Amino acid sequence: MVQIMNNIHRHQAETNLSYSLDLTDPYQAYMFGFFQADGHLYQTTRNRGKLQLEVQVADEHILEQFATLIPFTSSIVRRTRTTNFAAAHTSATLRVYDKKFRDALISLGMVPGKKATSLALPSGSLSKRDYFRGIVDADGSLGLTGKHFPFVSLVTSSSVLADAYLHFLKEVTGQDKTSERNKRDGVFNIVVYKEDAQAFVATLYYNGCLALTRKKEAAKLVLSWTRPGNMRKVDFARKSWTSEEDSYVLGHTVDEASEFLQRTRQSIKMRLWRLRG
Repeated sequence: MVQIMNNIHRHQAETNLSYSLDLTDPYQAYMFGFFQADGHLYQTTRNRGKLQLEVQVADEHILEQFATLIPFTSSIVRRTRTTNFAAAHTSATLRVYDKKFRDALISLGMVPGKKATSLALPSGSLSKRDYFRGIVDADGSLGLTGKHFPFVSLVTSSSVLADAYLHFLKEVTGQDKTSERNKRDGVFNIVVYKEDAQAFVATLYYNGCLALTRKKEAAKLVLSWTRPGNMRKVDFARKSWTSEEDSYVLGHTVDEASEFLQRTRQSIKMRLWRLRG
């Protein structure tokens, strides 16, 4: 391992009696979200431990940014090893040992343990879009699908994080999405597409924000997409079917139900198929 750098911005924090992060600050909110999603907080005996965050070497720039935000001694080291994906994979790792910094992370909801499946959302005031951009940068993906549709995806094993993320998605897009753990991995896979993805990306990746360079480039692709003229837009905001509407559909012709309920003939046919299923 080769040490890359030491954080020179200590600000004499080692002599302070306490330390806390300000999650109303966009940079610190983003950093904390990234740490929660992809960092590892180790606790051992006699108050020893460390925060560790490992990324591919191409993303090392974000570790350098974090090091300038942390007022304690930190280090960034590189290592090259054989993995399942490459014969020579090089990564960069940020490490912070100071107990005051670790205590500050725990007080905000970060759970000690490698890839903890349970976590608490930060307490107090929070810059949500920056916090969730940190989550997406660390554990999510965005860009264009194979069919060239914009998407934003997040995979998480934490039900607490999944619920908070879905609530924030609704705040931004207006869509009330739900998600269940998949049977194979037991994780939540939350995806939004097209205009919803664009609205979400525009909120998260604003000009001047702190983010991974490759995610910023992917955000540009998402925002550059235009819906083809021949692509019908589904109105997901359409109200749910009621029992009264179901009764009307079952007792009338397709044309009658379409005119009375102000729904398309195709939607009436689909509802009939489901009711008779």
